[in-house]
Amino acid sequence: MTSNSITIPKTLVMVLLASFYSLGFIITPYWRSAETTSEMILILSLTILVGAIWLVVSANDLQIRIDPTRSRRGFLAGLLVISILLNFKPLTSVIPWRGDEDYLISNTLFLASTISTKWLLAFLVPFFLLIYTAWRKTRLAIPVGILFLAGVILFIWLKDPFAGIKDTVLFRYPYLNYWFFAFLPKLALVLRSDPYQEVLFRVIPFIASVALAWICQMYFVRPEKPLDLLWGGALATIPIVFYYSSILYLELPAVVLMTLVCVNIQNLLQQDFLKIKQNPFWYALILLGFIKETTTPFLLCFVGWRLIAFLVKQRIAPAKMASLGHDLIQELKVALATLLPAVLYLFLRSFQTHNRSFSPDILNLTDPDVLRALGQSLVDQMGVFLILFLAGSLLLLLKKEYLAFGFLSSLFLFYPLFFALDAAGYAGYSRFNLYILPPVLAASGVLIRELTDKKRLFSILLAGALICVNVWMSPINWDGTKKPLWGNYMADTSEHYYPYREALEWLKTNHGNDRILFTGMHYPYISFAFYFSKFDWKPDHEIVLTEKTEDQNAAISQALDQADAGNFDVVLYQVTGNEVPQNVAAHNFVQEIIFMNDAHRLIVYSR
Repeated sequence: MTSNSITIPKTLVMVLLASFYSLGFIITPYWRSAETTSEMILILSLTILVGAIWLVVSANDLQIRIDPTRSRRGFLAGLLVISILLNFKPLTSVIPWRGDEDYLISNTLFLASTISTKWLLAFLVPFFLLIYTAWRKTRLAIPVGILFLAGVILFIWLKDPFAGIKDTVLFRYPYLNYWFFAFLPKLALVLRSDPYQEVLFRVIPFIASVALAWICQMYFVRPEKPLDLLWGGALATIPIVFYYSSILYLELPAVVLMTLVCVNIQNLLQQDFLKIKQNPFWYALILLGFIKETTTPFLLCFVGWRLIAFLVKQRIAPAKMASLGHDLIQELKVALATLLPAVLYLFLRSFQTHNRSFSPDILNLTDPDVLRALGQSLVDQMGVFLILFLAGSLLLLLKKEYLAFGFLSSLFLFYPLFFALDAAGYAGYSRFNLYILPPVLAASGVLIRELTDKKRLFSILLAGALICVNVWMSPINWDGTKKPLWGNYMADTSEHYYPYREALEWLKTNHGNDRILFTGMHYPYISFAFYFSKFDWKPDHEIVLTEKTEDQNAAISQALDQADAGNFDVVLYQVTGNEVPQNVAAHNFVQEIIFMNDAHRLIVYSR
């Protein structure tokens, strides 16, 4: 059965892009945080102007091909089942200590509980009417859209419904992501269900991981038989993919868009501007700048290689002066459409002095420990796909696909060095190495397609072998917790999964009215509030941070002294590592129970 093609009219494309832009920069009220009215008007005017330019240069009729075969849907369903089985325990595991997931979940829950359901419905109804109007190609779509936007601005100006959101939250990461993260928790609140379920906050990265595996499976093998699903399993179990499939971070959705660009980079670099604006993968490219500011190097790399492709084309077939001027203007439009959202966000963020800026130190790259960490991270996180990437890159050279080779190689080399330059402690950090996953997958796919076309049986056997190696290298424990310090080489910046959920539920049942001291951590665990709300419990408690030390016996003894002096009845102590200290001087306390998982231990002392 042949694929069908549908055309989305330019008017609807513009309305959809305008809606996305408005959600990212106008409904998300960066402009509202200005200190004076004149500054507010200036920032809002600049935001609208940039958005208008971005819309004009970005949109066109969009051609989408749809494959109606049921087998494709069957393979997608099979891949979804595989992913759920792999990630069920990690998706429902406790919120970790350290990392940023507790921070992101806290902000998401705040947004979900702050936004009024009444005003949300009042916004969504005219929005869908606007989409319908644009789909019917009605001339009213643009003026109605402008009036709708003016109404939204007036409402935010007068009501300021986001007054409770701190600037540190608004500007730390692009805030647009929270609107999507908050959908399921908000739905749970509307339905009067329990929003304090960890999985609700991890659905977006999980869906992104399934999309990533599906994109690559279709790109690699175009599945025909059930065994072809092995390639989907091989993608889903790549150590770095498996780790981030079940944790709330911003990077994985961006990685999906980057992968779509990378596997279609040849056309995006070479086709003329009007042609690529009809390409769905063009829209994956221009939406990247909304999601994470660290996608900016990817966008700059694209613009740079697009310019190289233009210069090569001019050398092969020189254009006349009039044509050359037109072509240069088209390339300028490509750069504007690609970079404007990211540049606007970075410009607005620059006014927030409390946000850390990029501060490169070239000497970091002369440190043998940094270089060793970078090399080890590639092996640990990419597994055998690192070898496939190198072989696929060589194959691109043999096929004389120099532009694709240059673009993918540039990303692979530049991103790890970019973060290592910024801070040596981030060298090889897995969260940042996610950005080299798209070129690794795209180049690997060149080789895998060759093997599939010529030696399909060998390709299937290779996929099975990759799954075995990936499972052996897995960063996930059997109970769904993630292995401590995985993906960290120069500093401890990753997640530590302590069994706090189980411990707090037990404490409510057995010491619900006692005075409790939470201690043993050198960094705050902000998810206590999450679990107190989950269990509908407001204990008399205090959280006391301790200094990082290797002498756990002395640290516990000191903590129990503090508890004794402060008239606490119970102490919940967070143990560094996963070994339980022995022979602790317990003073007036006795060790009552130990909570443990495959990652860490918590000890309860009581009088």
